[in-house]
Amino acid sequence: MTFEMNRRGFLGGVLAAGAAPVIFGGCARRFSANNKINVGVIGLGRIATSFEIPGVLKRRDIARIVAVCDLDTIRVDNAKSMIEKAYNDGTKIAGYRDYKELIARKDIDAVMICVPDFWHALIASSAILSDKAVWLQKPFTQTILESRLLANLAKKRSTVFQIASQQRSWNQFEGVCRAVNAGVIGDVARVEVGIGIDRSGGSSEAQKVPANFDYETWLGPTPVVPYNETRCHSQDIRKIGDRPGWIQLAPYGWGMITNWGAHHLDIAQWGLGKQLTGPEKVEGTCNWMDLSGGRLWNVHTNYDLHFYYNGGRTDLHVCDRYQTGVKFIGVNGEWLFCTRGAAKVTPSDPEPRVRPGMLGPIAASKPSLLPKLAKMDDDSMTVHVSDWLDAVAADDPSATCTSAEIAHRSSSVCCLGQMCMELGRGRKSFSLDWDPCRETTGSAEYDRLMKPFARDKFDLKVNLAEFGLDLDREMRG
Repeated sequence: MTFEMNRRGFLGGVLAAGAAPVIFGGCARRFSANNKINVGVIGLGRIATSFEIPGVLKRRDIARIVAVCDLDTIRVDNAKSMIEKAYNDGTKIAGYRDYKELIARKDIDAVMICVPDFWHALIASSAILSDKAVWLQKPFTQTILESRLLANLAKKRSTVFQIASQQRSWNQFEGVCRAVNAGVIGDVARVEVGIGIDRSGGSSEAQKVPANFDYETWLGPTPVVPYNETRCHSQDIRKIGDRPGWIQLAPYGWGMITNWGAHHLDIAQWGLGKQLTGPEKVEGTCNWMDLSGGRLWNVHTNYDLHFYYNGGRTDLHVCDRYQTGVKFIGVNGEWLFCTRGAAKVTPSDPEPRVRPGMLGPIAASKPSLLPKLAKMDDDSMTVHVSDWLDAVAADDPSATCTSAEIAHRSSSVCCLGQMCMELGRGRKSFSLDWDPCRETTGSAEYDRLMKPFARDKFDLKVNLAEFGLDLDREMRG
C-alpha cells in the first residue's frame, strides 16, 4: 500500500478539519507600521542562533526581528550583530536583559522563547497573557502542572502557538505516523524508542559570576547555589554552539528523557493516535550519572522504561539499547521506522547511533509499506518556523502543525518517565499509574513532583497575579 505524502497533508486527525497551509497575502489582523510580523527573541543560545533566528530571517516577506533578550549581555550583543548584519539595511535591533520589557512592547506581535527548560512556564505564560503569538522551545515545560497551565492559557486566549518539535515538519516522521494511523501495519502492539545517552561531567567548584551574566535571575524558580560555568553555558561566544551544562543537570533539565524524549515520544504519541491523551501506566528503571570527583551533572544515563496504552495492549518501550528513533511494530510483526539518520541539531550534540547495518531515516519490514514522501524544499526547522509565521500572519491558532494541548500531552509523557525514574531511585524497578483524563497518579505523594517550581518573585502565582489571575483556578481551566 503506497501513500502520496505532502508535509501539510496530514495533521493526525486532531487539528481543525480542512486546515491548510496559509499563503500570506495580507494579514487577518493589523500588524505594525512595516506591515510585517514584528518578532522578539528571548534566549540567545545555540538553538536560537542556529535555527530560530535564521528561520525568521528566511521569511523577510512576512516577518522581521526587532528585539532580542538574554541574561548574558555577550549573547545579546552577538545576536544583535548577527541580525543587523543579515538585514544589512541600517536596522538597529533592541536588546534587553528583562524579558518582561520585551513582552511589554505593544509593537511586538510574536515572541520566540528559547531559554532553559525551567524558565519556559514563567516566560510563556507572560507572553500568552500579553496576547503575543508564541513559539516555545521543547520540552513544553519542566513539570506536568506547568504544562497544563500553558495549554489552558493558550486555549483561553486563542494563542497562535508552536512548540519547536521540528520533527513534526520532517517528512519521514509525518509519513510514518500517517501510515501507522491509516492501519498499514495493523494494530500497534509495540513501539521501540531510542533517545541517546548523556555522559557525566561538569564541575561543582564555585566560580566568580561574570559581570556580563545575571546569574541570580538565571536561577529563577530554583534554589540558590554557587555559580560554575558548567552549570549554565560557556562564556566563550565562539562556543555558543556547544551543549550547555544545564541540559543534563536537574532541576534545570531532566536529561535525555525530556531532551530527545520531547521529540521521539511526541512522534510515538502521534503514530499511536494518542496526541490528546496519554499512557495509563509507566514502569522501569535507569542508572544515574557518576558524581565522584566533583562532577556536577546529575541526570539519568541508561534507561529502560515501558509506557502502557490501551489497557496494557500497547507497550511503548523507551530504552538506550535501541537505535535513536521510533519503530512502530504491528500485532502481526510488520513494522515502520523513522529517525533523523545522521542529522544532529548542533555539532555538539551526542553522536547519533548510525552505523553499518542500522536503519536509515525511514524503513519498513517490507518496501510496500513505505509511504511516498514529497521532496522537502528546506530543512525541517526552517519549514517549522515558516509554518508558525504563516499561522501568525493569518491569526489562526489551528493553522500550526502542533497545538499547546498536543505539546502538553507529549511533554507529560516525558515528565512521567522522569517521575518514574526519580521515584524508583535505589529500586530495581518502579511502577507509576496514570489517569490521562484526570491527570493524576492517584497518589498525593507522587503528584507533588508535578508541581511548578517557585522561589520568591520567580513564581507562577506572582506572574499570573500581575494579570489579575489566580494560578489554581487557571490550572483547573
